[in-house]
Amino acid sequence: MPATNAVILIPDISGFTQFMSSMELEHASHVISSFLETIVKAANGRFEVSEIEGDAVLLYKKGGVETKQELLDLCLEIFNAFHYQRKTMQQVVLCHCGACQSIIDLSVKFIAHYGMISEIKVDRFVKASGLDMIIAHRLLKNSINSSEYILLTDNLLQQVSDQKNECGLAWKASAEEFASIGKVNFQYAVIEDLKSTVPDPPKHDVKYTDSDQGFFELDIMAPYKDVYMALMDMVGRVHWMSGLKEVKQESDHPFVGSIHYCSFDEVRAEISPLHVKHRKSGIHYAETVIIKDADIYSVYEYLFRPSGSGCSLAVRILSMEDKDLPEQKHTFLFDGLKASCHSFKAFCENGFQPLKK
Repeated sequence: MPATNAVILIPDISGFTQFMSSMELEHASHVISSFLETIVKAANGRFEVSEIEGDAVLLYKKGGVETKQELLDLCLEIFNAFHYQRKTMQQVVLCHCGACQSIIDLSVKFIAHYGMISEIKVDRFVKASGLDMIIAHRLLKNSINSSEYILLTDNLLQQVSDQKNECGLAWKASAEEFASIGKVNFQYAVIEDLKSTVPDPPKHDVKYTDSDQGFFELDIMAPYKDVYMALMDMVGRVHWMSGLKEVKQESDHPFVGSIHYCSFDEVRAEISPLHVKHRKSGIHYAETVIIKDADIYSVYEYLFRPSGSGCSLAVRILSMEDKDLPEQKHTFLFDGLKASCHSFKAFCENGFQPLKK
């Protein structure tokens, strides 16, 4: 394909290397994949996707853009979408692993350059290449003292009409020197303060009575974070939950608001994580348990606390607001929960392996 001029835009996820170095590679990969999809979706076909390189999306637009403002608007749309997704994931994530708890540390920066590219077609894929693509990549490594900014090279600025608005950003001039390339001049604006303007996503909120209903408590000789993660394995509950035969779910990774359809001996329950609070003193987790055929609408609370080399687990059942839970039904559910907790204790202390039946 013939060479052509184009604007090259690289939204790059900052903090990626440290994030992916966590031991929870599967969860880290799932999180990064979600952010990359968010970036591509926000671009909304206005730029072509050349490739995705682990922590960055390589975008280009043949012929360029007409104004600097047009490019800034796109960068900020992607920026807002990225941080809205980050806030959403922080709100719904249940996992206590290093990767999932480090979502808050991820950020995004933008490199924009103008130059000549060549398109290489391999099978059904088209990849942009050329010296100017190399320059854009090299600029990802620079001396800017920030993890969130928009960088526009002088090559790009010479091709677009300037505007006074520029989203209220403060621009600074700088340059980088690269071997075999030479000096590359650019302007940049730090945008990390704009995170505060990204709205919070709506909360998954179910009101329930916070009564003086007592807890059932027992000690489990296993690390409390591992015990918590074992409870979050919804499908794995068949190994210890009384009467549970099968769990069907729409997502492999439970999150706040996800629904898990649990088939017991005679009933079917819908279990949905409600909220989780990670504190130094322990973990407070709650889920809704709905059995429609029996007109049961309840909330199960679990408190995990470190206790020596083990874990203290406390559980109780509360009723949803405006949904009365008669004492007889509460007693029935609570007896079943206590029996399940004893089985859960044995499961955890057996190295989280299914017990022999």
